Amino acid sequence: MTTWLIYALGGGWGHLNRAIALGCRAAQQHRVRILTNSPYASWVQEQLQANVLPVPASHLELQVLSAQVEPAETSHQVQEQILNAEFDCLIVDTFPRGLGGELVTCLPMLEIPKVLIHRVLNPDYVVAKDLVPWVAQQYDLVLVPGEKEDTCFADLPQAVITEPWVMLSHPELDPINTPQPLVIISAAGNPDELNFWGELTAKIQAAFPQVTVRCLAFQQPHNCPEECWVQHWPGMTVLQQADVIVGGAGYNTIFEAVALGIPLISLPCDRRYDDQKQRAIQWSHPVSNAEDAIATLSVLLQAPRHQNRSSRYVNGADTAVPLIAGLPAPLDG
Repeated sequence: MTTWLIYALGGGWGHLNRAIALGCRAAQQHRVRILTNSPYASWVQEQLQANVLPVPASHLELQVLSAQVEPAETSHQVQEQILNAEFDCLIVDTFPRGLGGELVTCLPMLEIPKVLIHRVLNPDYVVAKDLVPWVAQQYDLVLVPGEKEDTCFADLPQAVITEPWVMLSHPELDPINTPQPLVIISAAGNPDELNFWGELTAKIQAAFPQVTVRCLAFQQPHNCPEECWVQHWPGMTVLQQADVIVGGAGYNTIFEAVALGIPLISLPCDRRYDDQKQRAIQWSHPVSNAEDAIATLSVLLQAPRHQNRSSRYVNGADTAVPLIAGLPAPLDG
């Protein structure tokens, strides 16, 4: 059985969830190790050990690096893992050179298949680091999971566009039956943004007393009513029950809502490498403040319930696994 190493460094939920979405599919036939420094990784690891996903626990492992150490130490730990561990394929999420450039010296030394998961990147970063020719030379496969319009490497000969990757495929979702309208605030993103989502939850609950309001968050946000807070992973099993989702415009929030056919009111957050505003415009109902979110929610709640609910969707992670597995192994000797 081959071993895949997925590099998924970066804050928030996005890199970790996207790596697990792929890893779950791959772990049926491969061993998968995910290298992460997400502040949520240790808790997610506990959920995986509790078998919350249909995957052999022994085949999917998180290797958690501390998010509190200096970047130079993180880079050193990553290089140690990549150059000294035994694995058969390296898969890098989002950052071709690594989050701190630590892969620049590693990749040319590897004689195994190398895959880039290409999420939208800030074009200024791509130009500054002259990434297009470097990616073309270093990566055997570039997977573009759903965002083909504004990606910088989609025209490379080794690029393959798939549907977006989400945690659960349609057959894995349970039937739902919510007796009254349900609004879910998805408090993903960075920990320092939690208070905003808690305050927004309280405002929405006060504005719509006839609606059930829940806030999906790792920790209970400040000012979030106790009865509204839900801690659960994977969040998609909670989001699928919503009539409307309110959240940021990160990759997972956007594309889980799109897959489920649930309208999303998004408040794009500033990110150094990610263009949430562009994603929000294309895939959601973008707003800039709590008042606009409440006004948009008032309109959306007047529509017939579940009218756009997706009956079936294609999970691009299912497509990605055979593409990676089909890469030729290096010749011995």
